[in-house]
Amino acid sequence: MPVRKFSILFFVFSIIAGFIGAIIGEWLIESYYGVWPNILLMGVYFGQLAFMAGLFCLLAEIISPTINGRSWRLEYSGLSWKFLVPSTFVMLFIAGLIFQFFYSLNISSVKPPDDFVMVMDISDSMNKSDPGRQSLKAAGKLLSNMEQGHRASIISFNEQAFITKSMFNISDRKEREDAVNQINSLEYNGGTDIAGALDNAMKVIDNNQQVGRKPMVILFSDGYSKLDLDAVVEPYQNKDIIINTIGMSKIDQDGAKLLKLIATRTGGSFYDVKKATELTNVFERIYLENQDRLLVTEKHGLFKNSVYLAVLRVVLITLIGGLFGLALGIVFDNRYLAKSYAITGLISGLLAGLLLELGLQGGLLSGFSYRIAADILLTVLTGLGTVIIPIREKFAGTLARRSSGSDFSVRDTSLKRDHFKKGF
Repeated sequence: MPVRKFSILFFVFSIIAGFIGAIIGEWLIESYYGVWPNILLMGVYFGQLAFMAGLFCLLAEIISPTINGRSWRLEYSGLSWKFLVPSTFVMLFIAGLIFQFFYSLNISSVKPPDDFVMVMDISDSMNKSDPGRQSLKAAGKLLSNMEQGHRASIISFNEQAFITKSMFNISDRKEREDAVNQINSLEYNGGTDIAGALDNAMKVIDNNQQVGRKPMVILFSDGYSKLDLDAVVEPYQNKDIIINTIGMSKIDQDGAKLLKLIATRTGGSFYDVKKATELTNVFERIYLENQDRLLVTEKHGLFKNSVYLAVLRVVLITLIGGLFGLALGIVFDNRYLAKSYAITGLISGLLAGLLLELGLQGGLLSGFSYRIAADILLTVLTGLGTVIIPIREKFAGTLARRSSGSDFSVRDTSLKRDHFKKGF
């Protein structure tokens, strides 16, 4: 007869596994996004999360064998240790590779940007908010790491706007080096005129527009500027050109609000930087996020409102959840557990996918907050499979035989390897 089983230790350890896996995953994204290929990054992300889930659930059962039984611990736990890495890390690593590959495919008419105009604030206030010139270093670093087929231009502004570097091909090494030198020679002084800067940026785009190429603007400023917002963004809206903005709300809240409005009105994203040292990689991050997207991070730019990508993310995370459950069943070498966990895994994957999609695209919390919630949901709800879905007791007549004086020993639901394989 099917029975429901619950282990408080199993439950607690699955929460710990999700939390640790989420922390490691966030470190991977922060450290290796843009360094590793996206498919490799997502493979390792889900692989290590599944490994943590398998490891902590296995430890919980070894300490208190409530779900799989005591004879499993005595006879088959050694086999579970052998199954641990292949069934968790390896299987979910491969799944992460494949699913990120499909998520990265651009089968729609949406085209990522080819030409980038960086609009840099060089007003006097920058001497205080960015004394180490981190914003200029970040812009130079981006130019050095752009793909060869792209073009770039640099606009600098204080109370006036200047074309620091006209549009040039990134593949031209001399032009690229000259652009970096021009950026490094900039000095902070004067006031702030964001409207004039964006007007100049549009002129550069119009004068260098080529058929089939998509432009995008990256605007950074630490302060506020009086302007007619409707008039400033209208040319960009008419030509469907995105402005991604970077602000410093800790320095100037009004300026940050303005930059967020500019980004929102043009379909871009606003990046809030608390201190200048965070600027080191923010330009490159904007560039990467508008070229591609990760399965567990926010969609940006032209991909932001894609219904296709929204549905695809939920479907793929749902499948990830199902594989989490299957992995646990393989670790415990039990086909009944595998079935129970796989079903609840699909449910947890669906909920985690919806949480990520709805939270990342419209939530008030940070991306990490939604990722950690989704990761814990994957490990915890999947591990509650035996509570939600009863599992079959393989040897239901055992206790009856014992009470009748039989010499048979009590047996549990643990299966030998050949029985497990037959169940699949």
